Amino acid sequence: MSDSEKRRGSIFEVLDELIFHLNTTKNMFTFLIVSSFILAPVALIVAAVITLHPGFLAVLMNRLPGIAMMMIAFIAITVILASIWLYIGLRERMFFSEWNDRFGRFMSLKERIDKELDEGATDKTKEGKQGED
Repeated sequence: MSDSEKRRGSIFEVLDELIFHLNTTKNMFTFLIVSSFILAPVALIVAAVITLHPGFLAVLMNRLPGIAMMMIAFIAITVILASIWLYIGLRERMFFSEWNDRFGRFMSLKERIDKELDEGATDKTKEGKQGED
């Protein structure tokens, strides 16, 4: 086997390992996606309730203006981060739904190629033995 064939084989092995690793870490990403679908809306609802409550911010501004300003900043940051987290969760959900299909096709193609390579190697071994006889 030449160096280029070895390198090509090792590149395919590395890519296979990377693809299998991504598929196993998919479960962790699924957990993160689910948490974004739960935590982000909860944060947005709590922020909306606090800001839309008729007297909460008005009373807080009159009695403790410094804390009220920090509360407004905190709510703004929470809304921005929760929106970003929800957007990322939606995008990753779409990606992983497509990933499952691609990974299934990859596995079936890999199995077919491995089977053909094994058959080809078996045929060459038989030809070599027949040539020796």
